[in-house]
Amino acid sequence: MENSDFIVANEVYIKTDRQEGNMVILKESENADYYFLMFVGDSEITAIAKEKGLVEPRRPLTHDTYLTILERAGVHFHRVEIHTMKENTYYARIVTEIDGEEMVFDSRPSDAVALALHEKCPILVHKKLLRRELSPEEVQEYESIIKTVKF
Repeated sequence: MENSDFIVANEVYIKTDRQEGNMVILKESENADYYFLMFVGDSEITAIAKEKGLVEPRRPLTHDTYLTILERAGVHFHRVEIHTMKENTYYARIVTEIDGEEMVFDSRPSDAVALALHEKCPILVHKKLLRRELSPEEVQEYESIIKTVKF
C-alpha cells in the first residue's frame, strides 16, 4: 500500500462513556471532517491516556516495560499503520528498524497508538477506514427520517 492511501493522525482524542464504552478518535487535524473511531478496553484506554499525560500510574504499564527493553535492544520505531478491517476487527502494523533492517509487526491498533504516542512516531490510518463527521443539519435530517420509520 502506498502512503498516499493513508492520513497522518495528528490528533488523538479519548472518550469514556459508561454506556458506549471507551473510545479513541484519530483525526488528521482538529477541524478535519473525517475521523477514525475504535472502541478499546480499560487497560488500553489507560495506556493511551498515560501517553497523553492524562493519568500517571504509580507503576510502569506493560507497554512501558516492553518499550524500555526494546529501546535498550536498539529497536527504532518509524511509524504505525492502521490499515484494514476484517470481520469487524481493525488491524495495525508497527514499522521498525532493527540492525538497519526494516521490520514490520502485526499489532492491535490500540497498542500501536499507545506505542506511537510514547515514541512520538507517526500514526497512519488508511483512508478507507475513515468516517465522515456529520454536520448539524445532516444530524437533524437523519433524526427526522428515523422518526418517520416504523419498526
